[in-house]
Amino acid sequence: MAAAVAAAVWLSDEAYSAEWLYQAQRGLRDDGFGIIACYAAGIVLGTALHSLLSLRRGRALAAAWGAAGLLLAYGAAVTGVAWLLAEVAPAMSASRHRHDPGALYTTWLVCVLLPVAGAVCAGGLFPRRRTPQPAGRPEPDGPVAVLKSSMVVVSASIGWAIGGIVLILLLIAIVIRLFV
Repeated sequence: MAAAVAAAVWLSDEAYSAEWLYQAQRGLRDDGFGIIACYAAGIVLGTALHSLLSLRRGRALAAAWGAAGLLLAYGAAVTGVAWLLAEVAPAMSASRHRHDPGALYTTWLVCVLLPVAGAVCAGGLFPRRRTPQPAGRPEPDGPVAVLKSSMVVVSASIGWAIGGIVLILLLIAIVIRLFV
């Protein structure tokens, strides 16, 4: 995960020299861009690192990389929603109040993206079997099966349980900001 954070910092720095990155950073706000870059880097780097380890063990990689592709598509969908919300979401304030609605956008992205990236970096797409599979139950095959049998779904579920509440609060804050 440290490499993903380093990659996100590097991308944030590069955004000032590459026009398309700069436009993405402006469209997602600095905090959103950093979180999304960290997520994407975490998925790619975590899958790559554990792929090397799995190759040494002689395991197949196609299903894990397919699952990583699905997770990147999930990240793209969240990015699309974040892009729409970034413009109308309250900005972070410099005040030290405990109830700053500007933190909701950032908190929502952290909740729905970073637990998933952390699970992938921890080897979530390459679940270890502590006991042999029963004869009647084959190993998970395919990207969706890999996601279902891993800690990635649990991490995403917990992230959305918290992030869903934060998203509702963010939408309420946006409505209040637009109409008050």
